[in-house]
Amino acid sequence: MIDYQLLSPEQDVEELYPYRRVWRTLFWEMLAILLIMGGIFFGVQFGFLSPQIPRSVEIALCGIPILIFYIFSVRREALAPQPREGLMLVLALSLVFANGVSYPLITRVITPETWLAEGGFFSRIIGYMLTLGMLAAFSIYVVIRYTVWPHRFRVRVDGIAYAVPAALGYATVLNVQLVLSDFPALDAIALRILVNTFVYLAIGGIIGYFLSELALGEVQAFWLSLGLVIAAFLNALFVAFRRIAVVSGLSSRDIGPFFLAIGFSAVILLAVSFLMENAAEREAAQRGIRRIR
Repeated sequence: MIDYQLLSPEQDVEELYPYRRVWRTLFWEMLAILLIMGGIFFGVQFGFLSPQIPRSVEIALCGIPILIFYIFSVRREALAPQPREGLMLVLALSLVFANGVSYPLITRVITPETWLAEGGFFSRIIGYMLTLGMLAAFSIYVVIRYTVWPHRFRVRVDGIAYAVPAALGYATVLNVQLVLSDFPALDAIALRILVNTFVYLAIGGIIGYFLSELALGEVQAFWLSLGLVIAAFLNALFVAFRRIAVVSGLSSRDIGPFFLAIGFSAVILLAVSFLMENAAEREAAQRGIRRIR
């Protein structure tokens, strides 16, 4: 007697994406920073929080973006099938480089506010681009370049994954130094933390995109220089427009730059995401392979 066994139809096994989804975690990180810092600002404005708190508490506030990054990125990275290594190393070196090199150059050598504050709009853009903008872009670049690039770049979005801690380190040093030098009110420091963090995350996104293409794409020799110039120019553009935003602020000298920073970072990061996705699609089509999403 012959036994017959029913065979189930073949099923396609869906391949899992092996890396942490950087754009998704970055969105949640920025949203968390927005809610926390915005909540502090409006809490002070409506009288729920005191504007004067100990300096040590303000310094602790400066570390909140790093704590959020650790929760959303570093811990989730360990759960990925192929985790990215070196995120905390990039963050630590960015803090050291910004505090030991970049910030002293700004305050003791370049001092742009002493000779650019009264200049015209376009002269300020050029001046800030050649000073603050180029220094920030170079600081983020050099930390990534001499720690994880190119040997840890496997996919294009790795550029963003490593640019985030590099940018956070730079922004955190600026925030802490502001507290140490000026000791601003609670609402002012909360929104300054948000503004600096969002702006330098966007600048870091630009650097990460150009480094990814340099490592994985087919680009010309001037590609990296172009990326640094674009990042420096956009940084300078924000600083120049910030004065306009301050003048037209709604109820505080910080509220104008607050909205400007949100729009600035959103536009740049969306553009970088589009460019990366488009480049990856073109490469997959040329090689005749299917991308795992």
